[in-house]
Amino acid sequence: MYGKQAITPHDYQSLGEALALSAPSCGYPYVTLDISRITAVQLMSVGTECGTCLRIETSPSNYIEDGATAGLPDVAMATHFAATTTDFPQLPTTSVADYAVNRRSLQRRSGSDSDAVRYIYVLAVDTGGRGLDMAQVSFTALFGQSLSPMEAAWFPVDATYCDDIWRNSTKEQPKSPTSMGKIPIFTGQSEAPAGLGPVDGKDNNQPTSSA
Repeated sequence: MYGKQAITPHDYQSLGEALALSAPSCGYPYVTLDISRITAVQLMSVGTECGTCLRIETSPSNYIEDGATAGLPDVAMATHFAATTTDFPQLPTTSVADYAVNRRSLQRRSGSDSDAVRYIYVLAVDTGGRGLDMAQVSFTALFGQSLSPMEAAWFPVDATYCDDIWRNSTKEQPKSPTSMGKIPIFTGQSEAPAGLGPVDGKDNNQPTSSA
């Protein structure tokens, strides 16, 4: 489950009350997941790859601070982002309180090392999209906007990096999705394998040359 290409956001929270009674392709009920930190994967094998923890990496230059300069409307930007309203107790809406301060801080840190990448860990629980169709909240936290597809690389990592994405009665974890300001975005050196490329129409179980 490897790739490198433009990925897209998916607004899982727009499902509203249906989240309490439905599940993605892998069959995990949405109420057992932090839906702010999940992703659909193109060509994923439901029988063997569901629940894979993925590391998503992107260049700091892909973080859009000012949407107007990129031709994007304010509504698509992190500072204006608001999830679709849901009004049932299991999954309250995501908020963006204090996120503007957090994202500026992240940008300053990422800009301090020209070889650094911004990255996030998400749980593969759904199929579809092109490459990846990542939860809109995580996508916006990583890229600063939620409208334009953006270039990223992804690859499997140890499951422990995604332990806190599961929501169930055996763990003392919050039941609600992670809010925008608390999405864990990291900055560091890339760990992506060599040879990653587009996965459209290809087997994505191993790195493939993009040439």
